[in-house]
Amino acid sequence: MRTVHKRHRDVQRAYPAAECALCGGAIYRGEVCWRLWGRVLCGECAGPWLLHEFSSFRVRLGEVGK
Repeated sequence: MRTVHKRHRDVQRAYPAAECALCGGAIYRGEVCWRLWGRVLCGECAGPWLLHEFSSFRVRLGEVGK
């Protein structure tokens, strides 16, 4: 029988600290995540979501504004 000390917990048995609001993936303590507008997003979902949110500000260089 193996003894697990409190200082050295088994990482595989850790509970997720949060859940990604888009993909539903588990986010564990120490992982990089983004808290944007009340949502917690994982690193893989944050980039595409931000590009979609700010797509209304996208312009092409050289266009003439009226």
